[in-house]
Amino acid sequence: MRRKSVERETESSSFENATQGFIVGLINRVIFRTSNTLINRLLNPRLLKPNKRLTSLTLPPPALGTAPSLLSGFTTFLDHSPTDEPRQTAEEFDALLNATPASVVPEVLMERRDEYSEYLRMLESERADVVRRLNDVDARILRAVAERRDIEGRIAALAADPGSPEASPLVDAGRATVEDAEDAAYEQDDVPRLRRLQHVFAGHYGGVTGLSYDAVAGLVASGSLDTHVRVWDAESGACKYTINGHSDAVRGVQFYERFLLTASDDSRIRMWDLSLLDSVQPRGGSDRGTTPPMTPTMCRRVAPLDLCCESTFTGHGDAVTCFQAEACTLISGSADRTVREWDLTTGQLRQAIDLTWAAKDPARSVRAGRRPRGTLSLPGRAGDAGFVGALQFYDCALATGTADGALRLWDLRTGQAHRQMFGHSMAITSLMFDDQSVATGSLDGTVLLWDLRTGQVRQTLEFEGPVTSVQLNRQRGPAYDAACWIAASDHRITHYRSNAMQRVAYASDFGLLNHSMRHDHTDAWVSRIYCRDEDTLISGDSEGVVKLWKI
Repeated sequence: MRRKSVERETESSSFENATQGFIVGLINRVIFRTSNTLINRLLNPRLLKPNKRLTSLTLPPPALGTAPSLLSGFTTFLDHSPTDEPRQTAEEFDALLNATPASVVPEVLMERRDEYSEYLRMLESERADVVRRLNDVDARILRAVAERRDIEGRIAALAADPGSPEASPLVDAGRATVEDAEDAAYEQDDVPRLRRLQHVFAGHYGGVTGLSYDAVAGLVASGSLDTHVRVWDAESGACKYTINGHSDAVRGVQFYERFLLTASDDSRIRMWDLSLLDSVQPRGGSDRGTTPPMTPTMCRRVAPLDLCCESTFTGHGDAVTCFQAEACTLISGSADRTVREWDLTTGQLRQAIDLTWAAKDPARSVRAGRRPRGTLSLPGRAGDAGFVGALQFYDCALATGTADGALRLWDLRTGQAHRQMFGHSMAITSLMFDDQSVATGSLDGTVLLWDLRTGQVRQTLEFEGPVTSVQLNRQRGPAYDAACWIAASDHRITHYRSNAMQRVAYASDFGLLNHSMRHDHTDAWVSRIYCRDEDTLISGDSEGVVKLWKI
C-alpha cells in the first residue's frame, strides 16, 4: 500500500514538473523570440548596484530539478546576434563543399545563399540604425551650438550693462535657434563635422564658370564671366598667372598634362603651355611682360601671350559650353547643337555629331517644371534649345546632357546614340558618371542619380533653385556608394550619400580660418564646384570668389 502511495506521489511530482517545464518553455519562447527588452533591463548593471534590489522570479522547489531555466532563452538570443558573421569561413565552406556528394551540392549552396541573405538583411538593419543615430547626433550638435550661442549672447548683454533694464531684451535678442545654427558661419571648432576652408582666391570681377585642380603641381585654375582665366597656387593662395586670351566669357577650364585648356563664348578652345607662362607675366610691378625666345625668321608681330598658346581649336559656330580632354582626345559641346571630337596631338577634327535631330521639341524644356529663379548667369545660354549643357566621355563611351532635359549615351566609334533617358523637365547643366551611375543636374532644380545598367532613375533630389554643378565621387569601401557634391544657386554646398540616403547642406563660409577671410556677400551663390577625390573640394561663386576646401 505504501509502495503504491509512493508511486502515485512520484507520478504526481513528474506530471507537475513536466507541466511547469512546459509553462517555463512557453514563457521563454514568447519573451525571448519577440523582444529582448526585459532581459536587457534585468541585466542592466545600474540595477545590480548594492543599493538596488532586484526581485528574482523563483519556481517551487519540486520544479527546480527538471524545469528549464528562465534564462535559457537569453542564450538562444545571443546565438543569433545581428553582428555574427556566417559560422563558416569561405575556406572552411570550400573544404566542406569538396567533401560533399555531388547530388547534395545544390542544396548546400542554396542553404549557404540563404545564410548570407539573412546576414545581409541584418546588416542592412544595423546600417539603418546607425544612420538614425548619426542624424540624431547631427541634431544634437546643432542644438548644442544654438544653446552655446544663446549663453554667449546673454553674457555679452550682461557684460555691456549688467544693471540696465534693457539687458533682458538684449538677452532675448541673443537667443539662437537650430535653424539659425544651420545658416550661420562658425569657427572651425564649433562643429567638428563641418568642412575646413584652406584658401580664398579673390581676383575675378565676374561669376566663376569653370574650375580645375592639379594636385601634383598644386595649382587651381578658374574661368570667369570677366573673360579672364586665373591660375592660383594652392599652397600660398597667390595668383601665379592671368590669361586674357579670350574675347568673351570663359565657360570651362581643365588641366591636361603640362597644358591648360580653356573654352569660351567666342567659340574657341585654346591650349596653353604653362611652362611658358612665366616668361610673359608682369614682373617688378610692370604691366608689360617679356617675350619668349623667338627665331630670327619670326617677323609678324605677335602678342607675347599668344606665343604660349600651343593650339587653338576652331570650328564651332557658337559658344563652347562644355568640353573634356583625356588620352590625346578633346571632345567639346556647343550652343551650335554639335559635339566635336579633336585630336590633341595634331589639332585636327576627327568627327562632328549634329544634335539637331535629337532636340526635336525645343520648347519642351520650358513648358514643364519650375522656372529658374531670377536671371542667372549659368554656363551656356539657358534660353537656347539644343545646346549641349554638359558632357563626359571615357574611351569610346560619351554621355551628353542637352537643353531638352535628355541624357544620351553615345558610341564614339559610330557617332550614334544608343540610349536616350528622359527625366528632367528643363535643360541639363551638369553631369558626371562612374562605372555604375550617372548624376545629372538641371535647371528644373533636381538632381537625378541614374543606374547605368538599367537606365532607370535610382534616386531624385529636389532643390529650391536651378542646379548649377554636380560632382560624383565613389566612396572607399567594399560596397558601392556614390557621393554627390551639389551646388544649386544658393550659398550652400550639399553633400549626398546614396547608400545611406544622407543629405547634408554646408554653408559656403563654414569653417573659415579667420574672420578677415570672410566675404559677407548675401547675394552670392555657389556657381561651380570641383571635386575629383575625397580630400579636396573647390567652389566658385557668382561674385568671382574661389575657395579651396579640405574635406
